[in-house]
Amino acid sequence: MVGIAAWTLAAPHLGLSPLDPAALAMATAGSLLPDIDHPHSWVGRRAWLISRPLAATIGHRGLTHSIVAVIVCCLLLRWQGLSRAVLAPLMVGYLSHLGADLLTSSGLRLAWPLRQRCAIPLCRTGSPGEAVIVAAMVVWLGATALHLHVGFRW
Repeated sequence: MVGIAAWTLAAPHLGLSPLDPAALAMATAGSLLPDIDHPHSWVGRRAWLISRPLAATIGHRGLTHSIVAVIVCCLLLRWQGLSRAVLAPLMVGYLSHLGADLLTSSGLRLAWPLRQRCAIPLCRTGSPGEAVIVAAMVVWLGATALHLHVGFRW
């Protein structure tokens, strides 16, 4: 939900459609990708050949949750010749995941491999506070989609 919400907010500023199904799918995929370093995450269970070695060597919220990973992903995806219409939603989704994790008490090691963590501790992962934040995003996303699709204004 965080990736979709971020995409609906970012897309108009990038000159792209916020409700394009392919872009929404790419933003969703991008928002799941950082957790490839966690074998029990949705993406980690499906990409266990990558997830398990990453978890064993680097751990969760290490490399894949850093600015280094964002830069490497951008370079690799660009090198593959992906268009802006694919690259933008993927990276917005990826960055939305990092932004959401910054709101937890665990925070992130944005400057990985440095050990210092950055956090804006509004909630703990899996806590009721996290559920409230996600629910607020869902409501906001629904209102935004309604506004964009039918011109509804509050």
